[in-house]
Amino acid sequence: MTDNRQEIDLRPIMSSDSPRPHGQTQKSEFSQEAWDEERLDKALKTLKEMHIQLRNLRTTIPRIIAPLTTQYPTPQILYYEFKKSIKAANKEIQGFRQLMTAEESKQIFFRATTNQVENSECFRPWAVSEHPDWLNSDS
Repeated sequence: MTDNRQEIDLRPIMSSDSPRPHGQTQKSEFSQEAWDEERLDKALKTLKEMHIQLRNLRTTIPRIIAPLTTQYPTPQILYYEFKKSIKAANKEIQGFRQLMTAEESKQIFFRATTNQVENSECFRPWAVSEHPDWLNSDS
């Protein structure tokens, strides 16, 4: 039986001792041209969507086992509900995985990492109290 799961490397893009991303040579695979306002807005929306999806994944296991905590008239209904919750969770995980591994996301992470290395004094931790509507995807 073969394992069809795809491994995702979630290590930081940058190594701690080098300003270049892992495995990069002098010629970068992503261009460093200036991004216009429209592209920056699109990148921010993508990052916000990633953040929202990641936060929603925190409740995946409780949602998977929720049907097991409810009484059903027949075991078949229990099985159906449990199977439905697993499919829904799998769909969410696959969606998040696709968003994280998309070429656009890689470019966003590369740009953010290189900018952070070049302008480290400009970066500070994000605080949810400064953005009370962070969970709204339309804001």
